[in-house]
Amino acid sequence: MSENTKRVNMKKFIIMLSALLAIVVTVLSSSYIIFNELENQLQQNLEDVANQNSLALQNKINANYLLLQGLSENMHGVTPDTIDETLQSFSIFLEAYDLKRFAYCFSDGTSHSTDGGVANLSYREFFVRGMEGKSTISGVLSDALEESHSLVNVMTIPIYDKNGNVEGVFGLTYQSQVFNDALQIDCFDGQGYSCAINSDGQIMVAMGNDILQLSENIFSDVLSQDSRNEASIHKLQKQMEEHTSDGGKLYLSEETYYYCTPVSLMDGDITWYVLTLIPVNVLESRVSPVQNSLYLMAFVVAVFIFIGVALVIMLSRDQKNMMLRYAYEDALTKGANFARFRINMKKRRSRPGYMVSMDITNFNNINIAAGKAAGDLMICDIWQILTEELNEEELAAHVQEDVFIMFLNLEEKASFLERLNRISTRINRRAKDLQIKGIHSRYGIYEMQGTEELEDAYSKAQIAREQSKAQKEQYYVFYNEMDHEKLQQDQLLEERFEESLAEGEFEVWYQPKYSVSTGKVVGSEALVRWRDKDGSLISPGRFIPLFEQNGMIAKLDEYMFRCVCRQQAEWLSKGHTIYPVSINLSRASLYYSDIVEKYLAILQEVGIDPGYIQLEITESAMEGTSDIRGLLERFRSTGIRILMDDFGTGYSSLATLNMRCFDTLKLDKSLIDHIGDQNGETLLYYVISMGQHLGLHITAEGVETDKQFHFLKENHCDDIQGFLFAKPMPAASFEEMLAP
Repeated sequence: MSENTKRVNMKKFIIMLSALLAIVVTVLSSSYIIFNELENQLQQNLEDVANQNSLALQNKINANYLLLQGLSENMHGVTPDTIDETLQSFSIFLEAYDLKRFAYCFSDGTSHSTDGGVANLSYREFFVRGMEGKSTISGVLSDALEESHSLVNVMTIPIYDKNGNVEGVFGLTYQSQVFNDALQIDCFDGQGYSCAINSDGQIMVAMGNDILQLSENIFSDVLSQDSRNEASIHKLQKQMEEHTSDGGKLYLSEETYYYCTPVSLMDGDITWYVLTLIPVNVLESRVSPVQNSLYLMAFVVAVFIFIGVALVIMLSRDQKNMMLRYAYEDALTKGANFARFRINMKKRRSRPGYMVSMDITNFNNINIAAGKAAGDLMICDIWQILTEELNEEELAAHVQEDVFIMFLNLEEKASFLERLNRISTRINRRAKDLQIKGIHSRYGIYEMQGTEELEDAYSKAQIAREQSKAQKEQYYVFYNEMDHEKLQQDQLLEERFEESLAEGEFEVWYQPKYSVSTGKVVGSEALVRWRDKDGSLISPGRFIPLFEQNGMIAKLDEYMFRCVCRQQAEWLSKGHTIYPVSINLSRASLYYSDIVEKYLAILQEVGIDPGYIQLEITESAMEGTSDIRGLLERFRSTGIRILMDDFGTGYSSLATLNMRCFDTLKLDKSLIDHIGDQNGETLLYYVISMGQHLGLHITAEGVETDKQFHFLKENHCDDIQGFLFAKPMPAASFEEMLAP
């Protein structure tokens, strides 16, 4: 072999080796990029789950603490002779709050409980801390008041006598396992788990995994089992000292990601730390298919290097894009998969639209009658139809089998349904070409306001899709939607809204509020009525829910606010004695950050004192609304009083009260209707007592009988509203009551 030939072969070898190394580097770097991207996504999801766990724990503990504070007003001056009767009156709260018992310890340590148990608990730390004037939540204890000695946690607060000295300790007990189950939040397909620890590392709540037991200490019993955890222990302890949130890795039975966040409980007296964990192999299981594909591809490319250097260079140049397609491309349609859909949806946060879940009824008939190849071809045809029907910035993905997901722009329902009908027609026509009957598309639709999480919105769309299967003549169902006839009626109301608003067809009616002590008018609530062109009234129950759903309610809120302000100013100019009027403010209005400035501008334009205007906000209107407390405080700072409407209908009423951003509590009619029932009256008594203890004005709605009125008067309710005194009336009728 000549020297020149050797040099040429050496060059070829160097070129091929360089190309091979370049491919290996490309494969490894791409794998590293994808792994990091998935790892960052997993850690972000871990942080989100940790925050959800923290919020659930905080709401649960603070609701119990608020209940304990409210009931403590009845514990002053109790004696061994009266304690059992007092405690038994609290029994109605046990089932509602998943509690085991209430108990009271006298200063000598003698404890009496709602289940009749009597024991000396002076040796318990919670008793000692209580007598020192400190509220506390215990760690997991063996129940001293029952023979089985089940595991429990105890929350206590001190009870003071009139001289300010601690005379006893009042507390509640919940079974540790029941409390844990109530806080279970499924995450990462059940592979994630969480616990709550105190500053000493003691595990107070364990959720979802046997590695973390209630009897263990996270530092001494769990993390110290592996020397690699030493740095993590120091990091966690420092994080607890500084009350900050952070994440990292731990070594338990397997390598694990964690995220730890502090939770302030019981008015800041106690701080726990929620630790949420997910095994690293969850990420590895997601990455392995991609890595295996990369390795196989690298091997194939390496073989082709020996066939031609040019081909190897070309393949290496496109390699990274191919690997990304493996992660985010559907294998059958070659379009977006659900992972790509999720990423694209994150870029559209705070944007309203329709989340649509679609599947094909009786799709298996295609596979059975025509074969799997025909079924796969049908899926590809459907994907082509969807991509052709999508507008700019709309999204779609093939989820699995015959299930697809779409995010479509928000538009008028008539136009939206016309699009769905066009898609369905094309899909049904393709099924008929196969000469297979019973094949048609169905849709579940959830209208997103732009603030919901993807998983929540998609879940609701799936529920609606399942409901659509019960429909014979309608191929779609909106989440919590009306029937077809009602939908048409709603469309007509929507079309008439702007015209009716401009022509003043919406009227303000007033329902007076009366002082319980004097029986005189002290205010009123403004209610909307829609007078049709024929003079009849359209029920608010027909149009209010509709306008809340489509967002028109915000315009109606502003219209009502402006009308009430003008009416108050007119009555004042006539020399009438006017009273504060409360106006309902819907959830949709709270989404506008400039609502405070807009409403203040109306007050200034009309020239009415803010003290004559009040705003009513239901508890449900605050769910999912950001910075609601700050918004309400801005209203209050202007002199406008805020009323919590329909109190008693929400599942987290006590937690909402703890926000302390209301002036008046309006008791819902459902509570008032229980007057006459012993348990209902007991509950109502404590609600009124608790509200007034928090400095709130109490108004009762829906009062219709003398018996209800006398009960509310005996229990010091401030004022009432209901048919017993007056029904809602037009402005002219209410003006007659104001005239001197």
